[in-house]
Amino acid sequence: MLQKTNIMEQIELDIAKKMVDHYHETRKKLIDKTHSINDTESIWIPLDNFKNFINNLPENASGVRIYLAAYDHNEPHHPNQTTAIIMGTVNNGDDHTDAIASGSALTDADRGLEPFNKGKICPPFCS
Repeated sequence: MLQKTNIMEQIELDIAKKMVDHYHETRKKLIDKTHSINDTESIWIPLDNFKNFINNLPENASGVRIYLAAYDHNEPHHPNQTTAIIMGTVNNGDDHTDAIASGSALTDADRGLEPFNKGKICPPFCS
């Protein structure tokens, strides 16, 4: 049985660094080797854009889901690189759902729950 844990809790900086290092030594290293790329380490989103996204969520929004995704090999700027898609969720009983998880098309009532992408991917834009 899965236990519910606290959502979005602050962690110590040294723990965050260890987690990032662990990602680099495991997942990123494997992705780099498998796809012959220098895969994404982070994604930067301008604060104004993020605030705008949050402020445009509808009243029935219950949260935000962040999906890890990958561009295909035809994407001109970041072929095969990892990216993130963010979108609003709504309560669905004991769960929080979105159009990707539910497989449902978005309707006019879902305005503000659309998926967003295109943060500043590092590498190559790491500063």
